[in-house]
Amino acid sequence: MNIATEAELGAIIRNRRKKQGLTIAELSMMVPCSPRLLSELERGQRGVSVGIILQLLALLGLEVYIKGREETE
Repeated sequence: MNIATEAELGAIIRNRRKKQGLTIAELSMMVPCSPRLLSELERGQRGVSVGIILQLLALLGLEVYIKGREETE
């Protein structure tokens, strides 16, 4: 899956959080961020450090793969 915008990444995080039955408050307690920051991230409205994003993805069971455009699958 290609992610081109903050809003697309936020939607993925929100969908996965909801699928796991977590509230924003519950997930924010697991990561060093406020519920407001997480809410803004899910709506693509705020830049967040890569460290927090990687922690969120790991907690939600998501992985990141980086591939050059010239590489084929």
